[in-house]
Amino acid sequence: MKKEINIKTVSREIFVGIIIAAISIPIGMGYAQIAGLPTVYGLYGSVFPILVFSLISSSPQFIFGVDAAPAALIGGVLVSLGIEAGTKEAVEIIPVLTLYTAIWLLVFYIFKAGRLVNYISTPVMGGFITGIGTTIILMQIPKLMGSVAGSGELFELVEHIIVALEHINWISFAMGIGSLAIILVSKRIAPKFPMSLVVMALGALSTAFLHVDEYGVALLSQVESGLPNLVFPDFSLIHFKDGFMLSLPIAVVILAESLLAETSFANKNNYKIPANDFMDKVYHDDTLIGDGTPAYPLSVI
Repeated sequence: MKKEINIKTVSREIFVGIIIAAISIPIGMGYAQIAGLPTVYGLYGSVFPILVFSLISSSPQFIFGVDAAPAALIGGVLVSLGIEAGTKEAVEIIPVLTLYTAIWLLVFYIFKAGRLVNYISTPVMGGFITGIGTTIILMQIPKLMGSVAGSGELFELVEHIIVALEHINWISFAMGIGSLAIILVSKRIAPKFPMSLVVMALGALSTAFLHVDEYGVALLSQVESGLPNLVFPDFSLIHFKDGFMLSLPIAVVILAESLLAETSFANKNNYKIPANDFMDKVYHDDTLIGDGTPAYPLSVI
């Protein structure tokens, strides 16, 4: 049977939700930059989709969050199209690619493509994720030194790092390395403590009271007030065949990562998720197993 909801559990869940939101919002803003969008899109993308999905999902348990791999793939598509990240062209074409990716995911669901994940070995997927992570690290190293993020392939990323070394801002570098050291050490000493949130607060305080921006430390661009305007994607920006095929790898990665994340979560809680009919179970069966854990949690990346 389902766990009873009381004041104690609700207050605890609200507190945990606030902590997760405080951490996930800046992460989403960072991933927006990786995808080639202004940071403000990561702010809205970290909030509204989760709120909408929580209202329409019938599952009492689901995993929802931004992810690095699709963001990096979107950024790679922009590079292949010769579009500079953060420009008006990038802002206009990414919604088109997003819609095509959603269509692919709908097709996967209709034809029960979850079985394809059975042919993707764990080492292959692990190697892919490691490659994505390494690429993102190389992209962000110049920002650690006070320059803009790198882009392109390996040699281009290394070139960006070399250029950043020639114009390094030592205060930015010290703040970045110090933040990484604090977070890594805290994970060993107090793994459940949200040290990332503390580091972000310290960064905000250093800007407010020490005015580190006056010493060349780059800050995020100002977020405009008010909600963004809703626009219909302009499909004339890219040929249908090109956009549809460029979005296919993104959809495949989202499918694979979602199912693998669910499988990993299920294994830790001693239950199984069918690769093809888990969506049907999520929406039509809220059955819980003995300890109150839903039989089929939903993961959306």
